[in-house]
Amino acid sequence: METNMNNTQIEQQTAPENNPARIGSSGDGAQIGSSGNGSQICSSGNGSQICSSGDGAQIGSSGDGARIGSSGDGAQIGSSGDYARAGFSGDYAQAGFSGDYAQAGFSGDYARAGFSGDGARIGSSGNYAQAGFSGDYARAGFSGDYAQAGFSGDYARAGFSGDYARAECTGDNVTVAFAGCRGSVSLGKGGCASLVWHDGIRDRFVCLYEGEDGIEAGVLYRIENGKAVRA
Repeated sequence: METNMNNTQIEQQTAPENNPARIGSSGDGAQIGSSGNGSQICSSGNGSQICSSGDGAQIGSSGDGARIGSSGDGAQIGSSGDYARAGFSGDYAQAGFSGDYAQAGFSGDYARAGFSGDGARIGSSGNYAQAGFSGDYARAGFSGDYAQAGFSGDYARAGFSGDYARAECTGDNVTVAFAGCRGSVSLGKGGCASLVWHDGIRDRFVCLYEGEDGIEAGVLYRIENGKAVRA
C-alpha cells in the first residue's frame, strides 16, 4: 500500500484550521489563550483566565473565579464554579453557569445563556438573546430586540430596552421594566412590571401588579390601547 504523502497532503494535515487546539488544565491560576477556530479548552482549577478569538470555541471551567473571554462566533461555554465572569462578542454564543454570582456579557446576536446559581448577572446588547435564571436575586439587562428571558428564582430584576421583548417569571417578587414597545410579561407572586405602549403621540408606561386589577400570576400579558390584555 502506498504510504508516502505529497507536499499538498502534508500541508493540509498540518494547517492550523485542520488542527484545532485542545487544551486542558487542572491547576489553579491557569492562563490560557487560543486564536484558532474550533478550540477546545478545559480548566478545573480555581482562578482560571481563558481567552479565545476563533470561531466555534468550546470552553469548560469547573473552578471558582474563572474569567472567560470569547470574540469568535458560535462559542460554547460551561462553568460550574462560583464567581465566574465571561464576555462574548461573537454571534450565536451559548453559555451555561451553575455556580453562584456568575456574570456574563454578550454583544453578539442570538446569544443563549442559562444560570442556575444565585446572584447571576447578565448584560446583552445583541438581538434575539435568550436567557434562563433559576437562582434567586438575578439581575438582567437586554438592549437588543426580541429578547426572551425566564426567571424561576425569587427577587429577580430585569430591564429590556429593545422591542418585542418577552419575560416569563414564576419566581416571587420579580420586578421587570420594559422601555421598548410591544413587550409581554408573565408574573409570579408579588411580581410587578412596567410596559410601554404608544398612544399615537407619545410612549406611555403601564404598570402591572400581580394580584391587582385582575393581573394573575402565570398569565402572559401585553398592552393594547393602554390596557393589559392576555397575550
